[in-house]
Amino acid sequence: MNELVKSDVALRAPVAIAVGAGFKREITSLAQMQNFLKEWPPAARGSSHRIALCACEAARTGEVELSAARRAFIRFAEQAGIVWTGIDPVTALREAKIRRMKARRDHQPRL
Repeated sequence: MNELVKSDVALRAPVAIAVGAGFKREITSLAQMQNFLKEWPPAARGSSHRIALCACEAARTGEVELSAARRAFIRFAEQAGIVWTGIDPVTALREAKIRRMKARRDHQPRL
């Protein structure tokens, strides 16, 4: 059974991750990190996931500092490609399209 963590310790600084198309989620606690990792699809898990989950459990039991678990979670998020960059993907795509259209227009031969 995959139980969610109920005991909690707040992070000094939240970890922002991208969920869905342009939506940001802030992970603000140890329990949120662990629960997010436990809910991650099994087929998409790898070594960074396993390391982050173990680090969170070790932080919960006091074996490692919370900051170490946070760093492991960030490494997992980087590997998974879900770190929040602050750039809305819809806006980024729209701006790229505008730049392409402008470049084409600027490079067309004048008649």
